[in-house]
Amino acid sequence: MLNSIIAGLTSGGVYALLGLCVVLTYRLVAVVNFAMAATGAVGAFTMVSLTEAGLNVWPALILGVAAGAALSGLLGAVLVRWFSGHDERTKAAVTVAIYVALMAAGLRIFGNNTSGARNFPRPFDSPAFTVGDVVVPQAVLVSLAFAVLITVGVGLLLSRTGVGLRLQALSERPETAQVVGIPAPRLAMAVWVAIGALTTLVILIVAPRLGGDFSTLGGLIATALAVAMVGAFRSLPLTLLGGILLGCLEGFAAFWEPVQQYRGVVPFLVILVLLWWRSRHEVWDTAHSR
Repeated sequence: MLNSIIAGLTSGGVYALLGLCVVLTYRLVAVVNFAMAATGAVGAFTMVSLTEAGLNVWPALILGVAAGAALSGLLGAVLVRWFSGHDERTKAAVTVAIYVALMAAGLRIFGNNTSGARNFPRPFDSPAFTVGDVVVPQAVLVSLAFAVLITVGVGLLLSRTGVGLRLQALSERPETAQVVGIPAPRLAMAVWVAIGALTTLVILIVAPRLGGDFSTLGGLIATALAVAMVGAFRSLPLTLLGGILLGCLEGFAAFWEPVQQYRGVVPFLVILVLLWWRSRHEVWDTAHSR
């Protein structure tokens, strides 16, 4: 059981990072980006395809991250250029359409979950230390440290710097921000490019553990949304905590034999429970306001 929970911690750090990317996109450009994991998967598969073609891993990594960032930037350009005046639901629907298109193209180019598994680099598989007879890999520490660094760094950026204040103004009132001289389109594009690069790195960390096929990696958006919902799409610390808890929950489900084969539905159950719980409060408040 301890082995399963430690394995869950590795996933938990990565889930937290994906959830943080969703929350950051929503807080900074007011879009729930359903295409986020698919764009990261395209960048990751670009990297591994280049290494398979004989390119050294570091140039391939740079080109893969650049591909993910460019694709995310292209999505951002579409939303900024043609949908900046629309509401959040329309923007989310656009990202859903792009997600479907990217998954169809990705499965065609990179293969499905039975024929497209790739051998991703495993730089963090070495043991870091042992707890009893359980070996803790470096991947656990790297993913958790990365998630904490992003949470603290972005929190400080948003609350203590002029750039952070401009980004928050861009999210809440983009038209007003542009009127007072804030370069809203350029800031929005920078956010989209940064999120694309970060998502590609996160997908590269988790790819060796999840089988390395495009379908599985692109489908991580369901887990990312479940984690973001724990933080209510606002709180970075709660999103971090939600990712770690979801990873441990999946690890426990993998250990418990009666539910082992159903552990893939854990993110959907988390989403359903959170939706029910929050709608329960809305119904309660509505009943008392009558």
